[in-house]
Amino acid sequence: MNKTVDIMIEELQKENEELKKENELLKTVIDRIHESVYVVNEKDEIILYNTESEKMEGLDRKDLLGRKEEDVFAQPYYFSEEVTKKILKTGKPLIDQPYWYNLNDGRKTNMIFSAYPFYYKGQITAVYVIFRNMNQIGDFIAITLEMQKKFIKEELSHHDGAMYLLDDIIGINSKMKRITADARRIACRNSPVLIVGETGTGKELFAQGIHNASLYSEGPFIPVNCAAIPDTLLESLLFGTVKGAFTGATDTPGLFEQAEEGTIFLDEINSMSFSLQSKLLRVLQEKSVRRLGSKVQMPLHCRVISATNIDPVEAVKEQIIRSDLYFRLATITLNIPPLRERKEDIEVLARHFIRKCNHEFGLFVNDISEELIRFFEQYDWPGNVRELENFVEGAMNFVHNKEKMLKLHHVPEYFGERLFLLNKDLQNTDNFQGQHTAIHNGTLQDALLETEKNIIKSTLMRNKGNISRSAKVLGISRQNLHYKLKALGITNK
Repeated sequence: MNKTVDIMIEELQKENEELKKENELLKTVIDRIHESVYVVNEKDEIILYNTESEKMEGLDRKDLLGRKEEDVFAQPYYFSEEVTKKILKTGKPLIDQPYWYNLNDGRKTNMIFSAYPFYYKGQITAVYVIFRNMNQIGDFIAITLEMQKKFIKEELSHHDGAMYLLDDIIGINSKMKRITADARRIACRNSPVLIVGETGTGKELFAQGIHNASLYSEGPFIPVNCAAIPDTLLESLLFGTVKGAFTGATDTPGLFEQAEEGTIFLDEINSMSFSLQSKLLRVLQEKSVRRLGSKVQMPLHCRVISATNIDPVEAVKEQIIRSDLYFRLATITLNIPPLRERKEDIEVLARHFIRKCNHEFGLFVNDISEELIRFFEQYDWPGNVRELENFVEGAMNFVHNKEKMLKLHHVPEYFGERLFLLNKDLQNTDNFQGQHTAIHNGTLQDALLETEKNIIKSTLMRNKGNISRSAKVLGISRQNLHYKLKALGITNK
């Protein structure tokens, strides 16, 4: 008898544990969905309030659970009378209803909601409400469009326009990750974006990624290199012409017109003359364009993304960029760091370019030597990511079909000369603090490794073994310095 009771108790405990686990799972799922969900019981007390509800209304569920709606939400509050209490009485759901009300912090929120009665043993015991924030619908549409772009990316690669997505931006550097996340966040808006970065950092890649993640992604992407086109020609290209505007002129739509419902990307905007900048400013302010020789203003509906390879604030001070144009273009600014400031990305990028060359050249390289990576990390890369890609491609041209690793001897001779000059410059710096530099009879590789080792040792000594300070002086990350200490056999004592 006792044994039977013990078995029954054990089974009940198992069943209770399964119910607890299932309940916890359902709560977790409800907290992960993008819709706002909350539940009130028959006493009009809030018994469930998910994470999205907290985000939307700026409230903490701990302050709400167990309390009545009218006691916690901003007054006047009509939702309880108009929806939840009404459904408790009638048992009739309300589906896809628009609604707006004031939040506790004074903001207004617009939403679409559906509310349903919950029956238990034939009785209505609760009402659950599912909200969709109208302000977030644009974000969801943009995300959906970007996902769709991923599936048709192969098709896009055969057409002119924006081939790259924000997911194509490669890097493990924390700043680059943050900038990419910022670009994704602002993509669904239509505010102008100014991208700042040195030549070769990937400004157009960001511009294409923002376009493909935006509500304009179904429209054209029109890139314009302002530095490559003379001003007289650039004006007619941007704004268009009518027949007779000047000798040989025809009725031609400008690039702004061609970018309708899409994105126009003005690269190297700092190369545009002051007079043309003033005309561009008028177009941006009035959101309309007039072709050269025409009296008709045509409305525009496109997103404007611009880029500069110099500091725009300094460019304004030096009167290279008009201040009023800068403020118009730089509603949102993204600053892309040069490759020398994110050296932890060098190996990741190099491996990506190796895979790309494998595909193009029919090779099977699957690794890169540590020596070559160290040389890459010592170089300042004035041409940034574009220069690194060119170096890797050049080296891959010297790889034999059966080779599996990219090594130092594959690097073109002119790059080896640059590394030699870099090594010579390092030896002339005060990093050695008067120490005698030994003459090496071995290879350039041995000389560079010994130089790197001496510089790191000297820097650690000057900073009393402090890793963070030493890494900052050397211009590398702490993780990178730890890696070098291990690879070069340096003990930090």
